Amino acid sequence: MSAGDHQLPEMPCQELVERVTDYLEGALNADDRARLEAHLAECDGCEQHLAQLGRTLALTGETPAEDVAPSLRAELLASFAAWRDERL
Repeated sequence: MSAGDHQLPEMPCQELVERVTDYLEGALNADDRARLEAHLAECDGCEQHLAQLGRTLALTGETPAEDVAPSLRAELLASFAAWRDERL
């Protein structure tokens, strides 16, 4: 480790699950990406989770937002918000 390097805090499984979408979309900063990848290197469960997510995305492809009926979009957003709120 060089003098300019710093030790990054470990990423727990829960944080990885919460941030994996940002990882797949390339939206994590360099430090968080490194933390996530370090976690994947050590955690078989999270590595499998990422692989399953990748397979799901490959099978389903992307659905453009305009193809989702407004009522279904509102229902999905409400479901995700409720799920998030239960976890807080």
